[in-house]
Amino acid sequence: MCIICISKSGVRQPSEQEFSTMWNANPHGAGYMCIRDGMVEIHKGFMTYKEFRRNVDAEKFTDNDVVIYHFRISTQAGVNPHMTHPFPLTDDVENTRLLDLRCNVGIAHNGIIRITSNGDKEYSDTALFIANYLPALIRDIEDVQDATVQRCISDLIGSKMAFLTYKGDVVTVGKFITDNSGLIFSNDGYKEKQFFRTYSYMDRNLHWAM
Repeated sequence: MCIICISKSGVRQPSEQEFSTMWNANPHGAGYMCIRDGMVEIHKGFMTYKEFRRNVDAEKFTDNDVVIYHFRISTQAGVNPHMTHPFPLTDDVENTRLLDLRCNVGIAHNGIIRITSNGDKEYSDTALFIANYLPALIRDIEDVQDATVQRCISDLIGSKMAFLTYKGDVVTVGKFITDNSGLIFSNDGYKEKQFFRTYSYMDRNLHWAM
């Protein structure tokens, strides 16, 4: 189903365990966006965990950086670098294929958007929604912060989105989880699965339960 992880300014970056857990649960590619020189900078299309970590480590992000990470599970258009997230806000669907770019607004999505889930082999439901619907709702940077616009987006997608503007503003649509660390996640897929041992004194056999 994918997972979005948001580190706002003043919040630590995800740990190695959190990164690896999110990747292992969503191994169809990853990407991230941050603020650089007054623009949203997007880097995506990392199809191995090693490649993703190498690029993230090279960024040398600190607690002062605003970063949104995305780990994908493919639901349309297959497993490929171009349909990994984040995407730029654009009215040209071809721009959603760019792997390294700067823009005014970046977007990551978690879930399935029914109105654009049409079986397209090249573009995901998210890419089609961003190019065909969002430009009519977000005509100005301030629209991202507008509660009415956010409700319209929520009603249309029935899932979750995270926006990052060039001003450094983070806006979420849908229900997100704020961890004790301050990190924000679109679901609990960042948590390492726990396995609990149970022991039967009757037959002395060791049983495993999840």
